[in-house]
Amino acid sequence: MERAKRSKEGAALNRNIQERLVRGLNLNLANMTSLATAYKQAHWNLQGSGFAQLHELFDRFADQTREYADLVAERAVQLHGTSHGTIEGAVKETTLPPFPLDEHRQDLLVTALVDRANAAIVEIRHGIDGSEDDLPTQDVYIEIARGLEKQEWMLRSHLTG
Repeated sequence: MERAKRSKEGAALNRNIQERLVRGLNLNLANMTSLATAYKQAHWNLQGSGFAQLHELFDRFADQTREYADLVAERAVQLHGTSHGTIEGAVKETTLPPFPLDEHRQDLLVTALVDRANAAIVEIRHGIDGSEDDLPTQDVYIEIARGLEKQEWMLRSHLTG
């Protein structure tokens, strides 16, 4: 009898953990979707002496970030949740600052992307800290953190010099 009671309590705890993890994954899905679209916005509208290099860099980062979105979306479903991967979901849940839609100057676009990447990294690191109960989810977050931190470093390097 006692064993059955503990088993039910454990299942409820697991369900609660899963629900919490899915909420965090959806927040980060919104951020990855928002960041990927910001990279494309900058890619399309960029003007300046570094156009050729940054144009390709922004496109590559958009592709990478869409892959990160795919990782968090699929992990949410693996945890028996639902991924909120629409633009409407991203608008509703993103924690990233707004991106300047009418900007063309490369220094301001790069600065805005650095700010957004940093905000995304903060949330991914919260995900790392909050997923200690589920190592596969934590592993997804760690992989994304490595990639975003490299993106931020490469972007930031265009602002110095």
